[in-house]
Amino acid sequence: MKKVILLIVCLFFVTGCYDYQELSDMNIVNGIGISYEDDEYVVNLEMVKSTKSESGISMETNVITAKDRILANAINKATNNSGKKAYFKHVDLLIISEDLAKNGINDVVDYMLRDVTMSSTFFTVIAEDPEEILNTDLEEDSISSLIVDTIRYNVDTAQLDNIDIIVSNITNKRKDIALPYIELDDKNVVIEQIAYFQTAKMIDKIDSKIYRFLLLKGNNLDFDNDDTVVNIFNKDVKYDIKKDLIEINITGMSKIKKVNPDQDLTKYKTYSVIEDQINETVYNEVMEFLEETLDNDSDLVGMKDLYYRIFGKEVDEIPYKVNVDIKLSRNGAIYEAIHD
Repeated sequence: MKKVILLIVCLFFVTGCYDYQELSDMNIVNGIGISYEDDEYVVNLEMVKSTKSESGISMETNVITAKDRILANAINKATNNSGKKAYFKHVDLLIISEDLAKNGINDVVDYMLRDVTMSSTFFTVIAEDPEEILNTDLEEDSISSLIVDTIRYNVDTAQLDNIDIIVSNITNKRKDIALPYIELDDKNVVIEQIAYFQTAKMIDKIDSKIYRFLLLKGNNLDFDNDDTVVNIFNKDVKYDIKKDLIEINITGMSKIKKVNPDQDLTKYKTYSVIEDQINETVYNEVMEFLEETLDNDSDLVGMKDLYYRIFGKEVDEIPYKVNVDIKLSRNGAIYEAIHD
């Protein structure tokens, strides 16, 4: 009897890999595009296949498209149309169309969160036409990989690459999300704007610089005032939450990249003038950003959430004040840019 029981236990362990498949027998999905047209979801799966030869490793990409009124069905159709089982654990990028984002991304986010076959660390971005972007032909790379590399190089990604964080911010009624807005310029990836949301619906696009400056790492950003360009290479943003006011205190260090010909850097007073100018520029751009987004009921900073955490009270609107104190580095390095 003991031998029979032992045999049964061994069978469980031996058959544990009965459905194992080699990756070479599967289609590896690198990027997913989702649009919504004529009451149907349009799904585009970017399949990637690498081939090794004497000259090196070449990469082939193929985009499979399918439609259905139900998102899960559209994804399943695209998978079936590919001819092989799809492997989603290597998904790096999800592109949502602008039209779909404006109607709401709840269904998309819910599916991605619940599907256990899907990676949870892909980047989510917005674009006008995901299908057109995914069908961009590159000689030595996939367009999804190029977009991901561009995001990682240009944007601090701590808040962008995890679907759990996106879901958390959507369900948190006191803070809204923003996602990179992707465009292509002659096969070059451009991320100059962000799409900002009110809960799960995209409201509009706005220049991404101040969002990065306020909420992400956002160092090495240039600000221009009267033909003088200053690069802020180190900054700190702190929020002072008071009972009747939120103060946003911005401090940092900067260096001159380009100087107005009328400015005389041999005079000490000139540096104070430039500091005043750049502080005014930063203040105006931050205020413009906050006013536009808040006027559209999109709280990207999460002021209501910050207030709630301190005082445990829900508020519809909180007065805020912005203080800027950016210092100008006076070391000799600034003269290189000026004399070039």
